[in-house]
Amino acid sequence: MVNNRPKVNVSQIEPPNPHNPNYKPKRRPLVEAHFSDEARQAFIHDFLVQLKHGRKVSRFCVFLKRGKALSPNAHTNIVAGDVIIMRVGQKDPETLVNMRPTDRAMVDYVFAACLHRIFRFQGPQRTLLPKELIIVRPRAFPGLP
Repeated sequence: MVNNRPKVNVSQIEPPNPHNPNYKPKRRPLVEAHFSDEARQAFIHDFLVQLKHGRKVSRFCVFLKRGKALSPNAHTNIVAGDVIIMRVGQKDPETLVNMRPTDRAMVDYVFAACLHRIFRFQGPQRTLLPKELIIVRPRAFPGLP
């Protein structure tokens, strides 16, 4: 009997070492726990938003669902289901960080600017979400450092 299977080189994967100076843990949110209507729609979509305000740039990640049976949004009747917006880290764009107290005005602005995209994504047109949406505001938000 001849063994025709190719030889596979299996290398051992080392677990991340927190004592290594190059180790950077990634912060990933568990947004599934904060969404309602899990039985109606399980898949969560996300896209990045880059807000340019004045000379500053802030990045956010928007999480949402798409489904015809989702309950209406509590803040606006234009979109259905929950929408979660989280801040993206400045140094590492792959991590999500906690919001600062001054971020509320920016998040409200981002939500209002994204409403038409979310509506077209959820509505009868069923357009695709962008990978990254760039929003430009000519002046900075008041009260920011």
